[in-house]
Amino acid sequence: MSPAPRLHLVTDRPQATSGQETAGGPLWDVPVPLTGPSAAPPPFPVDVFPRWLGDMVTGVARFTQTDPAMAGTLAVAVLSACAGGRLEVEPVAGWREPVNVFAAVIAGPGERKSPVHRAMTAPLFAAQSTLSEAMRPRIAEAAALRDIADRQAEQAKAAAAKATDPGKRDDAAAEAVAAAIAAEAITVPGLPKLIVDDATPEVLINLMAANGGRMAIISDEGGIFDTLAGRYSGAPNLDPYLKGHAGQPMSNERVTREAAAVDKPALTVCVMAQPSVLRKFGGNADLAGRGLPARFLFALPRSLAGYRAVDMPPVPEPVTAGYRHRIHDLAATLAEWEDRAVVVLTPEAGTVRRAAAEQVEAELRPGGSLYDMREWGNKLSGATLRLAGLLHVAHHPADAWRQPIDADRMADAVRLAEFFAAHYRAALTTIGSDTAIENARYVLGVLTTKGMTTFTRRELHRKVSRRLPKSDEVSAVLAELAALGWVRNGADGRYELHPRATAEDPGSVDTLTPTPHGDVSAAHDGHEAVNGPR
Repeated sequence: MSPAPRLHLVTDRPQATSGQETAGGPLWDVPVPLTGPSAAPPPFPVDVFPRWLGDMVTGVARFTQTDPAMAGTLAVAVLSACAGGRLEVEPVAGWREPVNVFAAVIAGPGERKSPVHRAMTAPLFAAQSTLSEAMRPRIAEAAALRDIADRQAEQAKAAAAKATDPGKRDDAAAEAVAAAIAAEAITVPGLPKLIVDDATPEVLINLMAANGGRMAIISDEGGIFDTLAGRYSGAPNLDPYLKGHAGQPMSNERVTREAAAVDKPALTVCVMAQPSVLRKFGGNADLAGRGLPARFLFALPRSLAGYRAVDMPPVPEPVTAGYRHRIHDLAATLAEWEDRAVVVLTPEAGTVRRAAAEQVEAELRPGGSLYDMREWGNKLSGATLRLAGLLHVAHHPADAWRQPIDADRMADAVRLAEFFAAHYRAALTTIGSDTAIENARYVLGVLTTKGMTTFTRRELHRKVSRRLPKSDEVSAVLAELAALGWVRNGADGRYELHPRATAEDPGSVDTLTPTPHGDVSAAHDGHEAVNGPR
């Protein structure tokens, strides 16, 4: 899941009949294996993007020395922020699927989430500024007209109150009412918003109501998960998320404030969170019972820490400029639309979609790959259509709404959906994982890579203090490792590491260091490397 090493401390080598090993001292018992995930989820298929977007994803991944899955998933969210609420996919008559998505990138601390977030979301903030500057004169004009109308309404009300003649009083009252209605009819718009970092559910509904029903929350922190888990309220309002994903009407009814209603909401969410935040979010029974985690597309980038090159050149300016220009114009143009465009599939794309949907249905049966995650699998065919719509927009940013989705884009969407399916399964593993065992794997990895065959608790604490800042936490892990037979107290009061942990025989103990899945400097299929070979 997160940048955890692939730890498979399981031996296939025949064990000694005595069940004990020696290292020049007292006999050791064979330790209990600390078995990690059986396989890492697949890499992000960057080649589903057009060159202008694929080169940006690859360039950001190379510059930040991160897994392309991080920038790639953010690219999907950025496309959703542009087209969500403005485009719908109609695979068959009577079924229209919106294209806004929920996504979550799960990575540990220090994995450079913020630099990737800044690079990929910058054009959205630029488009937001462009829209705001264009709106300021209209806001000033409306504010002035509203102020004049309010003053006139107050004067008419005062005149009606002073009238003593019954006939004149009735006429003055009618004029006062008409003036009040006229003033109320003048709406002063707020500055446009395309993207926010965080918002309570109530504020989110108001933001969506003020921005045509659309909003994108794209954050490099996991605060939204905390909010949904009840940080501000023991029973948070999930309507803007559940209905914002499905496009169902919603409102924010409050006695003490004016209600905000959204007829066709379209919410985009992309959260970059640590595994501990994912466990809290995914393990919340109330959220799971209402199907919120099942609406997310998870990506678990591989950690490249320890294998990262330093002082990498930035993304080439032509690549950055092309990305910013297209996303800026796409976001600014679609933000002004009031109606939604509907795109259909070509007959060939329809064939691809049906085959994929039939396969999904088969995998939902007992024994199928989606059977144990049916709450997510039931939404997979719809999610695939949403991805197809977003890829269609990426490949045709100037006129996607004027042409149907072809078979290539539909096939690419199926591949991207398969990526997210594998990563959702890995996310489930993380949600249900045992923190004590994960900490034990981490500490054992540190002991092994640092060659700490003997050590004190204090020496170990200095090596692992970032993850385990409290000495009690280190003591608890040592107790766990001792119970499993990987460490023991020596005669001199120092701890000893089981010799099997540092065995040189590759068949006895798997490596305890992260293994990156390929060089991020390599170009994705179908695109040249933007920086050339490293």
